[in-house]
Amino acid sequence: MAKDAGVRVGGQGRVHLGAALLLALAFGTLASIHLDRPGFFDNEGRYAEVAREMLVRHDLVTPEMNQTLFLNKPPLMYWLVAGAFAFGASDEWARVASVLAAMVSVFFTCRLGARLFDGITGLISGAFLGTMFGFVLEARTLRPDGWLVASVVAALYCWRAAEDEEGRRRTPGLALGWAWLAVGFMAKGAVPVAVVAIPVIACTVRDHGLRGVWRLQPVVGLAVFALVAAPWHVAVALRHPGFAWDYIVNQHLLFLFDKKLPRDSVGDPLRVFWPMFLGRSLPWIILVPFTVREALSGRRRDASPIERSVFLCWTWAVGVMLMFSAIPSRLEHYSLPALPAVALLAARGSRRLAAGVVGPLGWAWLGAIAVGLLAAGVVGAFWAHDLLARVYWLKAMPALLDLLPASTAVTLLGGAILAWSVRRHTAAGVAIALVTVGLPMMAIVLRAQADAEPFFSWRPLARVIDARIPGSMEIVFEAPEEYQLVGGLAYYTGRRITMLAPPHGFTPPTYLEPYRDGLFLERAEFARRWAGPDALAFVSDPQRRRDTPDGLVPGPFHVLDRSGDRWLLTNRDIPGTRSEG
Repeated sequence: MAKDAGVRVGGQGRVHLGAALLLALAFGTLASIHLDRPGFFDNEGRYAEVAREMLVRHDLVTPEMNQTLFLNKPPLMYWLVAGAFAFGASDEWARVASVLAAMVSVFFTCRLGARLFDGITGLISGAFLGTMFGFVLEARTLRPDGWLVASVVAALYCWRAAEDEEGRRRTPGLALGWAWLAVGFMAKGAVPVAVVAIPVIACTVRDHGLRGVWRLQPVVGLAVFALVAAPWHVAVALRHPGFAWDYIVNQHLLFLFDKKLPRDSVGDPLRVFWPMFLGRSLPWIILVPFTVREALSGRRRDASPIERSVFLCWTWAVGVMLMFSAIPSRLEHYSLPALPAVALLAARGSRRLAAGVVGPLGWAWLGAIAVGLLAAGVVGAFWAHDLLARVYWLKAMPALLDLLPASTAVTLLGGAILAWSVRRHTAAGVAIALVTVGLPMMAIVLRAQADAEPFFSWRPLARVIDARIPGSMEIVFEAPEEYQLVGGLAYYTGRRITMLAPPHGFTPPTYLEPYRDGLFLERAEFARRWAGPDALAFVSDPQRRRDTPDGLVPGPFHVLDRSGDRWLLTNRDIPGTRSEG
């Protein structure tokens, strides 16, 4: 009996539909607490600004940012944020669009877990996903990656449900799965299709051979994509020459090889990508190794249903990580679609632990984790403050260092509980230890994120601009090649921001070629205006650290404010400014 702990009983996977829905609603409620803290970070502001301008222009087809054509991304997130604004969401509360995506992910993770294993494991999976560090942070971040995750897990659930049917009864489930992928395509391009293809094709070939790929009904998929995703893409391609080439070749194919122009993002090295994945998966990834043996057995066609399900989840998670590890343009958050798979595997691991089938090696693993937590707590208590105080941006925000005692105490307490549980071989104690570390640490991370606002959000500086700089005064932003950073500044000020030409040149996307001359202010012209009779304000590039404002502008200046690495200078004296240069 212990060996088969958690085996799904026929039909049991449908029992917990209401419970899965309640869990998703509970997650959405908790994730929305203080949703307006912090202000939009730099990677969020562009989505808010595009949505705001869509409503101002009454045009939901053509995205613009800072009153300039912006076709780098599909439109789903813009539409959802515009809808949130239209229904009364105020500023950062537009993040409800991301919270909704996370609720969808929690719900379908519960349902998929129930279908793969059993109803209880499904609910545990959803609870684990909803308390995973990276998932909670993403649920409170305004960008389309949350809908990428939701479309992946929903499509996999639909496919798995179709696999339990025969003949024509499979078509509705598969069509719905293709529809979810089309939704993901409207949020993040072709990424969700590639992510889902890896585990689905691996399991289909295992079970049915190469010919089994036709069971996925790709013709139905093409029809669904033609209905859901094609209209917007065709309309924009007809309206804006150059979009099709940029979208298909530049944003997808060249991006894979890190050859996309402009160079508005720099790939993260593997030494960042993998640790960030592990950090995002905490605390529950600790339970995943208990499923390795089942995964290895599940690669065979004659494996048990649970072993085959574990293999699916491992293929899903490993497929995401290996696919993006092979792409030099990867960014650290590209591991997000693997989180539901980690939650499912961790839930299965917890059931094995509770059933008493984890051997000495598994308990040794937990013991090593306990030792690591205790060691981290000791370092935090005696040396971490001095070490972290040397980090530039932490030193600039002592409020973050004030959180260190609480995080140290949580780490020591969790490590002590886990060590006691390992000694007693108590599965319940392991769960208590992980909750003791995970939930308080999540609260600490959210508090730290709010305290770090000046370094990562335009909101503090924009408040100074609104209070001190007249609406008629031109604002010039020191644009990097990733000029989209202007989005948050434009959003919070409600103004069109003049962008200073990047110092090393700029190759615009093909759709922006007709607008090249008016996109940036050349540096020679900026110097002329700065010395001229008209009042001018200058905002520095937040990605570049400058301890002093010297050299930012070509002549005498006045310092109006500094927020993190964002300097606000003027060429005319405004009451309250400090004269420099």
